[in-house]
Amino acid sequence: MSEIEEKQLHWADEKEVIKSNKPLLLLFLLMKHFPNFVVYILIFPIAFFYFVCSKRARTECILYQKNLKSYTKGCSPKRISAFKQILSFSLCVMEKMEGWLGNIKYDKIICHDDDLNELKSSLENKKGALLIGSHLGNIELLRSLSSFGEHGVSHAIPVTTIMELKATEMFNRTLHEINPEVDINVINPTDINPDTIIKLQETIEKGGLVVIAGDRTSARARDRFIRTDFLGNQADFPYGVFLIAALLKCPVYFCFGLRNKTVTLFPKYHMFVERSKVIFDCSRKEREQRIEELCDEFVRNLEKFCERFPFQWYNFYNFWLLRD
Repeated sequence: MSEIEEKQLHWADEKEVIKSNKPLLLLFLLMKHFPNFVVYILIFPIAFFYFVCSKRARTECILYQKNLKSYTKGCSPKRISAFKQILSFSLCVMEKMEGWLGNIKYDKIICHDDDLNELKSSLENKKGALLIGSHLGNIELLRSLSSFGEHGVSHAIPVTTIMELKATEMFNRTLHEINPEVDINVINPTDINPDTIIKLQETIEKGGLVVIAGDRTSARARDRFIRTDFLGNQADFPYGVFLIAALLKCPVYFCFGLRNKTVTLFPKYHMFVERSKVIFDCSRKEREQRIEELCDEFVRNLEKFCERFPFQWYNFYNFWLLRD
């Protein structure tokens, strides 16, 4: 494949740099038998291996950081570093594993004066919601916390995640090998139909959460997107994510779980939660406009946290490649 063809790849067509799950299994075993700071130190050579082996990741890190630096007029990041972003991603993989082993406790979460307390209060009263996350930071954080009762609410919260199963197949398979009892309730976007929407509505009515990422266009419905400005350039966002919000007609929150420092042996995690102002109490004719408003609201939040946490962006492909 030529360099030009590689740059034009859709994220779903990316080939994995590491095709075996043995490195993940080894990492899991190390985490179970050694102190965390020892494993964190081992992450550095793993990140360096990925940095050396994936020219695509290096190229796209630099593209993203240059766009962000231009958008923030040179303020963020202060220095462009593909390795720092790849190292941050490697740490995030470990953090996901920590979460699914039950090693991340709620006292590691830094809460803010935003809409998190409102969300917790709603969940306490068994009123569910749709959470729209992203690949900025750790999208798994809230889901894994909920699975171990580490969510600041007095009762269990059912969580259903909508995600491309192919993209997480290796991780989920490894997770089940290490912890067969872990409950991962995942729906593939291709399986969504009217019956699925009814089941998701029932989950929310029972006080559960539906979680989906809003920053990757569909692997199959690639022509269904919303085009908008992101970090100073036009980019495509998934129409289907925001359509689901319209169909569920429930409270929508934007959720970001971000490491307090890019590189640290003893991390804590910021949990940012903001309720959307868009409500789908409208006719079908008005629905399309509100779908676009919801997408725009999400993108503005994404930009804000990219600026604050520039190296925690984990979309390693040309995000600004437009497909007509």
